[in-house]
Amino acid sequence: MGNRVKWKSVWAVARIEYARWITNPRIIIVGVLLVFMKGLAVDPLIERAEKMGQPLNVFEPFVAVGNSQMLVMLLPCVFMILLGDYPILSDGMLFAVHRAKKANWFLGQVVFLILAIFSFLGVVLGVSMAMSGGRWGSNWSDVVTKYQSIYPNEAGNFASQLLPSNLYNQIPLYRAVIQTFVLLMAYLLLLALILYVCKLLKLGALGMIFACAVIGLGVVTCSMKQSAMWIFPMANTMVWLHYDEILREQICPVWFSFAYFFVGILLLLIGNFVVLRNVQFTGMEID
Repeated sequence: MGNRVKWKSVWAVARIEYARWITNPRIIIVGVLLVFMKGLAVDPLIERAEKMGQPLNVFEPFVAVGNSQMLVMLLPCVFMILLGDYPILSDGMLFAVHRAKKANWFLGQVVFLILAIFSFLGVVLGVSMAMSGGRWGSNWSDVVTKYQSIYPNEAGNFASQLLPSNLYNQIPLYRAVIQTFVLLMAYLLLLALILYVCKLLKLGALGMIFACAVIGLGVVTCSMKQSAMWIFPMANTMVWLHYDEILREQICPVWFSFAYFFVGILLLLIGNFVVLRNVQFTGMEID
């Protein structure tokens, strides 16, 4: 595998893959996700805002989406469906690998994944902000921080769990938005690299099964609040799980989750490169 990285080739591969991905009819499934997102996270918050006669902050629905166990399960599932065919090992791709060389081709795939994930989460963020009908600001709204004290009989219901006190009492809103977005990106990239390494090993179906198992085990351990949940990416993605509900302290440091994803992604990148170095593409002799 050639050692010289040609960024022009890397970008060309990423651009072609992104254009193919964004024009795939399968992208319509994002619309279905947005409908679920509106019903599960945005509408309950809007109803609270209308009941109080106070506006939401425009960023709060996105934080609710990224910290809802149901939606943090749905988001990666939808993204994996969108990514299920990648990397596309077609005759045209083989020619592209031959021209770009393996290292440049794979770096192009990584750039494509980052662009795809950023676009996917950007749509989730933008649509949730547009649907919120809220105000701009850097602080949590009264709808989030004071609703339970005004309506104590509704404490503990589904809407209250969207933005729990573990979150708004512990960190500023702007930090919750940034951490939620970055950790979701890392989660999706981790799963995508699992799919990629299995596809390169010609075990595409196994990759999807393994990625779904990682999601499923994360859901189960988070539901049971077992310490084993920190082994899986789902718990490390949801910011509120890191904080105690009452005491101003972290149950698991947020830096641990960033380190968790950094190490996991790095190992998967190395694994992909090792597999790519040894993989034989049918009918071609590729450096």
